[in-house]
Amino acid sequence: MKIGIISDTHDNIESAKRAATIFREEKVDYVFHLGDFVAPFTLRIFEGLKLYGVFGNNDGERLLLSKVAGELDFVISEAPFEMDVERKKFLLLHGWGSVDRTRSIVDSFAKSGNYNFVLYGHTHRRDLRKIGNTRIINPGEACGYLTGTKSIALLNLDNASVRFVVLD
Repeated sequence: MKIGIISDTHDNIESAKRAATIFREEKVDYVFHLGDFVAPFTLRIFEGLKLYGVFGNNDGERLLLSKVAGELDFVISEAPFEMDVERKKFLLLHGWGSVDRTRSIVDSFAKSGNYNFVLYGHTHRRDLRKIGNTRIINPGEACGYLTGTKSIALLNLDNASVRFVVLD
């Protein structure tokens, strides 16, 4: 079982297309988008994939995003969003405020012990840590606007390995 993890596409169409291509090549079972799609047209790039996501702070067109998501059989929710995959509990969220505030909130969720995986975006920085039995993953930014590095993550659920992929 493979899960593609992406965040902060911010309408960077070329990066979103590259990410979707990688997800298809890797034959991911799910794509988890952690917010800041920005415009609804970004969603159409992931057509044919099984996408679950959360809204980010820059997703102003939530009604239209929800409409397009529904047309594509995607699920986009307010954060935090809980879901179970293969008897593993996931928490998907974007983030709130500063990097430090977001990390503090993420750490609190992880420390609760209620989740196997806490996935988040917002900071535009890759993060891979473990608190207790909870794995924390931030794929970084797909858009590359703040750090200059466009990245996604691939989670192999069979062995809990995570691989970051830089989008060329």
